[in-house]
Amino acid sequence: MQKEISSHFIRRTFLAGLLILLPLFITYVLIAFLFDIFTGVGAPLVTGLFRLLGANGLASPLLPFVNLLLSLAVIFLLGVVGTNILGRRVLTGFESLLLRLPLVRTIYSSAKQVVETFQGPGRSFQRVVLIEYPRKSAWTLGLVATERHDSLGLFPSENVLTVFIPTTPNPTSGYLVILSPEDVKDIDFTVEEAFKFIMSGGIVGRDLAPVLK
Repeated sequence: MQKEISSHFIRRTFLAGLLILLPLFITYVLIAFLFDIFTGVGAPLVTGLFRLLGANGLASPLLPFVNLLLSLAVIFLLGVVGTNILGRRVLTGFESLLLRLPLVRTIYSSAKQVVETFQGPGRSFQRVVLIEYPRKSAWTLGLVATERHDSLGLFPSENVLTVFIPTTPNPTSGYLVILSPEDVKDIDFTVEEAFKFIMSGGIVGRDLAPVLK
């Protein structure tokens, strides 16, 4: 019994650490990507600047530090631009330009939709439900995206639910199903808790419980 508890504790703790590491890793990849860009593009400029200042010997050791600062500065400036009215207008104009390019439009619009879906409560899913999928008596977590009028008469009820079924361990991919409200069971789980539960393979998370009405 003690061995099973220890094994469960190790798995749960390891996956909790993985969930903490994941956003850090994504941040690292983004900064490393910008760092590589500035290494190729900014290196001649930085070297030329140090040459003008008469400090050629400092160019080589300080170049990685300068590139890192430039990468962080670009991320920060994009945040500043994106959080004011004028900056948003500039970004909107740039975005409209991207959306005119055939291949770029497809990739950019898909990536943006994924980011907007998962970034905030106002754009997130409505609630967490259980559905019988992929067969009877096999229950799966689903995220209700919207509730719409059943204009096709698919079900006896007037409305239908569009439910996203995330995959494990990557919840940004999955399946979309259209269900009757009677075919889902609401549970007392927040969307954030559901994502943690899915990413950890069901190890991280509390017991499933019905919604108290």
